[in-house]
Amino acid sequence: MLCRFIDLLLCKISAMKNIGMLLLFVLCCGGATAQGAATPKPKNAEAAFSEALGKIVLDFTFNFVNLQGARIPAEVEADAYKSKVCMPAAIGCKVMRYRSVEDKSASWQAALYAGDSFEEALKAYKKLFSQVKKTTVKGIEATACGFDGQMDAVDENVGFAVSSLRLKTKDKRYKNLVADVEIASGYTGWEVHLNVYTKKLVAESEEMQ
Repeated sequence: MLCRFIDLLLCKISAMKNIGMLLLFVLCCGGATAQGAATPKPKNAEAAFSEALGKIVLDFTFNFVNLQGARIPAEVEADAYKSKVCMPAAIGCKVMRYRSVEDKSASWQAALYAGDSFEEALKAYKKLFSQVKKTTVKGIEATACGFDGQMDAVDENVGFAVSSLRLKTKDKRYKNLVADVEIASGYTGWEVHLNVYTKKLVAESEEMQ
């Protein structure tokens, strides 16, 4: 009788262990699933670029005040500030404010390449132009709007080229916004920049003269 009682007790203990292991397994699986659901998927490079440029464009109407960070060294005729929003893989991004009495508009600039290789600079120039042209900006109109422009050919002997793109929108606040993709050679080698700033349309500029 005692032996039977001991056998039953051991069986119950073994069953309780199995149930405990099962509960632990379920809890671990549930935790892993919840953690996986809570972790956002990383953005690809194109999506991250488009999102960053979209934020920059939306702050254009505020003269890039919301993007302006700490002051950094700059040219004699301008004040420069570190940008709070920067492009993925950019060397640096900044907001420039020129000391002009007539024009108080600011510009936003990103450096995407700096080096000795013309081939690498050209590759960066073409890639940057393609990224800007593929960018869709949300929050201006009911549907997302993009950029329109033609890529300027690059001659290594000339040492400079700029491709201008304008935002395709009916919102008049952005009619003078231009995004320049620039490649240039200097004393330190080749550089590729993206400049977002105010540039009046040619017809509009001629009317003001």
